[in-house]
Amino acid sequence: MIGDSLRTRVTPPKKYQRLAPSERRQSLITAALDCLARLGPQGAGVREICDRAGVSPGLLRYYFDGKDALIIEAYRTLTQEYHGNLRGVLTGSAESAEQRMRSFFDAYFLNPATGEERVGAYIAFWSLGRTDPTIQRIQRSAYRRLRKLLAPALNELAKDRGVRINAEQVATSLVALLDGFWLDMCIDPNRFSRAKTSAACWNWLETFLRGSRQP
Repeated sequence: MIGDSLRTRVTPPKKYQRLAPSERRQSLITAALDCLARLGPQGAGVREICDRAGVSPGLLRYYFDGKDALIIEAYRTLTQEYHGNLRGVLTGSAESAEQRMRSFFDAYFLNPATGEERVGAYIAFWSLGRTDPTIQRIQRSAYRRLRKLLAPALNELAKDRGVRINAEQVATSLVALLDGFWLDMCIDPNRFSRAKTSAACWNWLETFLRGSRQP
């Protein structure tokens, strides 16, 4: 069960310790992500987050303008981590476009930012995004950055195959496919292995490119 996996992976509450301001701020962000993963947006209150981080509630307000600001910064941090883990795979110049795309699919499903310990946090952010305009803006920005990361490799791959594509549209479809697989794996981690899921994404892309050839 996902919930059981999350409970075993989340770190226990920390005892108070002296940290540099930047480290303390990051510990609050990590605690917020942990609480969202375990408790959801309704259960992740100030007390729960501060207990997880090992600080008093007053310290949260020292670093952030309240819990809502912390939650927003936690989501922004998570999306930055997510893209940082993928950017190097897609922008590496030593490999061919096919190799980079295959590596991207592997990295996407092995990305620490999308691992089981973060499943509950992503679901919480998706829920919050239905009503919170700031979360919505971060979500749109995250998807836009991912499409921009994918477009050059997709264009290069299409050129290697001798076909012309609209890389932005292909990237949009591909991101939707990735999201669908990832969400399905969240619901039932045993439905697909990560290797089979990565292979399925590549097969979809290869089939699309073959279908794009002019008769």
